[in-house]
Amino acid sequence: MKTYDLVQVLWVEDDPMVTESYPLKAESEGLKLVPYSCWDDAKKALEEDYDRWSAIILDAKCKQHKDSADNAIKFLGEALKDISKLSEKKGRILPWYVLTGGDESFISDSINDDRDAWDADWTKASHKKYYSKNTDTGILYKRIRANARKSDRLNVQDMYRNVFQAMERCGISDDACNALEDLLIPIHFPDSIDNKDYNDKFKKVRIVLEYLFRNMTKKGLLPDFGARCNLQWSSCLLAGKPARKNGVDIVKSNAAVFPTLISGIVKGMVNNVSTDVHSYEDDKETFYGKNIPEYLKIVRTTNLLKSYALQLCDIMLWYDWYLKRHNDEEINALNYWEVLKKEELKK
Repeated sequence: MKTYDLVQVLWVEDDPMVTESYPLKAESEGLKLVPYSCWDDAKKALEEDYDRWSAIILDAKCKQHKDSADNAIKFLGEALKDISKLSEKKGRILPWYVLTGGDESFISDSINDDRDAWDADWTKASHKKYYSKNTDTGILYKRIRANARKSDRLNVQDMYRNVFQAMERCGISDDACNALEDLLIPIHFPDSIDNKDYNDKFKKVRIVLEYLFRNMTKKGLLPDFGARCNLQWSSCLLAGKPARKNGVDIVKSNAAVFPTLISGIVKGMVNNVSTDVHSYEDDKETFYGKNIPEYLKIVRTTNLLKSYALQLCDIMLWYDWYLKRHNDEEINALNYWEVLKKEELKK
């Protein structure tokens, strides 16, 4: 099963033996279970990247906080309340399911009727509001996958299958794929988000570019800038121009990697989505540069960002083609660049 085909499931489970053994079976059903040991951590993941997830699995006997004891009634009460609020705020219902060990019918009163929107037929057939770890995991995985097939995210993955296949072949991070999906979904499913919220996603362009440039570093096409991804320097070197600081060449370019057309596209993106020269690998809360807010005051559309999303697709397809012909990291490092000021490289 390819990574881009896996349905992303936020999974609240605090038993290490379970989190180690369950994901393999889930993957065979097309799911990627991403575990969180308490609701606080899971809620943070939902708030930071709600678009990533297609479903939630809640272990009934889990913790609300890292240091709290298991308390099914309290945990489910808080979790379901938060999920409802987030779904309303984001404008998209995220299906959730309760999974528990053995017969835990006493927790049914803590499971509200919101789930009837996607899971009423399970209760009708099984007379349960929850799924048992002992007997129901297989059917639960199949039901999550079936519901996810209706999702905008999977539809976009199918529509741009060649792009995500190319990214996977190149070894580009799943985080970059998720960010690109977030940009593509509203193009084809405009009801999924309003214009203002979509234009707040310019930072997703930056995320995709950063992961692309980091991948190019691994392939020898760019020097290693350390923990920081220097978008401006990377863009210059790939266009066949030196990376400079205060008028001094830091890295010399021996040859361009990008063709002229892509160089111009990437330069425009970098100039508009980059607020500074450097960004740290763990910094996902960057904002676009000053030019875009001024532009959007006049041209009140989402066309600019949509065009960036589609251009990124073409860049990924071109990069896949290029790597097939230039796949030797050492030769790439010799042919394309030369560090002149090593002491300045990772500052």
